[in-house]
Amino acid sequence: MTPSVMELLRRDLNGEMSILSLEDKCAFVRRQIRLMVLSGNMAVIFANALSSAPGFGGAPQAQLLFLHCLSRASHASPLRADVMEMLEDISPDARRRAWLDAVRETPLSSMLSDKVFYSARRPASLYDELLDLLAREPSHIGAASALLHMDFLHFREPEAWLDKFRCPAELAVPWRSALFLHYASRGRWAEALPLWEQTPEEDRNPYACVYAADNYILAGDGESGIKAYMRALRLDGGLYPVTLRLDALLSPTALRTELLAERKTAICLYSWNKGPVLEQTLRALADTDTGAAPIFVLLNGCTDDSAARVKSLRELFPGRTYRTISLPVNIGAPAARNWLIHLPEVQTCDHVAFMDDDVVMPRDWLVRYLTEMEKDRRNAVVGCKVVFPSEYDEAPVLQSLYYSVRTARAGLLRLGVGTPESDARDTGLYAFTRPCLHVMGCLHLLRLSALREVGDFDIGFSPSQLDDVDHDLRTALAGYKIIYCGQVTCLHHQKSGAALQRDVIAAQKTTGPVVGHDIKLMYKHQSNLRRLADLAELV
Repeated sequence: MTPSVMELLRRDLNGEMSILSLEDKCAFVRRQIRLMVLSGNMAVIFANALSSAPGFGGAPQAQLLFLHCLSRASHASPLRADVMEMLEDISPDARRRAWLDAVRETPLSSMLSDKVFYSARRPASLYDELLDLLAREPSHIGAASALLHMDFLHFREPEAWLDKFRCPAELAVPWRSALFLHYASRGRWAEALPLWEQTPEEDRNPYACVYAADNYILAGDGESGIKAYMRALRLDGGLYPVTLRLDALLSPTALRTELLAERKTAICLYSWNKGPVLEQTLRALADTDTGAAPIFVLLNGCTDDSAARVKSLRELFPGRTYRTISLPVNIGAPAARNWLIHLPEVQTCDHVAFMDDDVVMPRDWLVRYLTEMEKDRRNAVVGCKVVFPSEYDEAPVLQSLYYSVRTARAGLLRLGVGTPESDARDTGLYAFTRPCLHVMGCLHLLRLSALREVGDFDIGFSPSQLDDVDHDLRTALAGYKIIYCGQVTCLHHQKSGAALQRDVIAAQKTTGPVVGHDIKLMYKHQSNLRRLADLAELV
C-alpha cells in the first residue's frame, strides 16, 4: 500500500477525473451520460476535466463530449457566469452576452460564493448576510441565486424574499428558468408548472423538458408528461434515462401476482439494538403483499428490547413462519446474511429477500421484484430506488439508484455515481427498470441458485459496508444480471442508533473503515478489472 493509492481512494469525482487519460475520461463521461441525466455540477466537472486534458485539441470526440456537457450545464444552471463565459468563447451570442454582462454587474465576492456553493457547513448568519445584501441591492442577481441555492438545500421556500428581488429586465428569461428548475427539481409542481407555461418554446431546452414532464406526472397529468418527455428526446436523443422512463410509461410491465404463490421467497432481516426502528419496519412489511413468505429476523447481539418487540408482532404475520434468531454477539452484516441464507428453511426457497431494519417499502414491492426476476433465468439480483424519508411536502432526496463501474484500472476500482447529485430529489424520472452492476442492499431480492454458485457474502467486509457491492460484482462476473427496478421506492432511514444522521454518513464516505473496505474491494478484484470495465460498457 502506497500513500498515492490511499489518496486516490479519498479523492472526489473532480480529483479522480484528473488522473485519467483523455481516452478514459471520454469513456467515463459516455457511460455516465447513458446512466443518468447529468446535473449542472457534474456537467461542469466533466467539461473542465475534458478540456484540460493533454491532447484535447486534437480529439474531435472529446470535443463533442465537452460541448454536450457545457450545453447541459447551461441548461441546468442558466445563471452560471463561468458556463456562459465558456460558451461565449466557443460560440458568441448577443443574448447570452447581455445575460453575462448583467450577471457580472452584481457578483458575489469569491469568499461569499465559496461559503454558499462549496462549504460543507452554511450557518444561519450566512443566509441573513445574503438577505441583507438583497435588501441593500434589490436587483443583486448574485444574492438571489445564492438564496435560491440555500433554499433548495435546506427545504426552504423563496417566498420570504422573492417579492423583494427586482430581477434586471435583461435577465428575466434565465431567472424564470432558474426559478422553474428550483421548484420543479423539488417536485413542487403547483409552483413549477405555471412558470413552465410562461416559458417560450425556444427556451424549452431538453433538461427543463425532463423536469416539466416529471412535474406534470406528479400533478396527475400523464399525457402532458409523456409529451414533455417526447419533446426532450426530440431535442436530445442521447437522454437514455428518458427513453427508459418513456418506455416504462407507454408499455408498463404486467405484474405477475401469481408468483407470490409459485415462487417461495424467504424474507430476512438482521438488526442490532434498534428496537423501535425494527418494529416500524416489521409493521411496514406486514402492510405489503408478500403472500405466505416466511419471515426470519436475526438479532445481532441485541441488548435492548428488540426481542420483545419482534415477539409482540407475531400476530401481524398469521399462517406463516415467523422466526427470531438471537445471537449472543454482533457478528456483523455479511456474517448475519450468511447465517440467514444457510438456515434450512431458507435453503428450500427459490429466492431470499434481504431488507435492512430501518426501511419502509411499497405494498407491491415483492410482486414487482419477482416479476422482474422471472423475466430471465440469468437475473440474479433485483433492487430498487432508495430515498431518504422527507419531512417536507415535496420530493424526497435520492439516496441511491443504481451503480456501474466508473474506473477500473491498475491500482484503482471505483463504482459510478449512484445519484445525479448529492442532494438530487426523486421527481420520478428514474421509475424504470434497467440492468446495472450493483443495487443498494437495503431492500433486494436474490436468486438462491445463483447465490449458491457465487458463494456467501465476504466476512472480510465486516462489520458492514461494501459486502453487498462485492457480492453483486461477483454475481455479475459469474454471468448473472443485476436488475434495478425503479418502480419500487424504498424509504431508508439509515441510522445506526439515534446519532448517525445523513450528514455524518456523507462525511464518513471517504474516511475510516469505508476507505479500508474500498481498499479490500480494489485488491480483491484486481484480476477482474478488465472484465468489470467490459461489463460496465455493456450495462
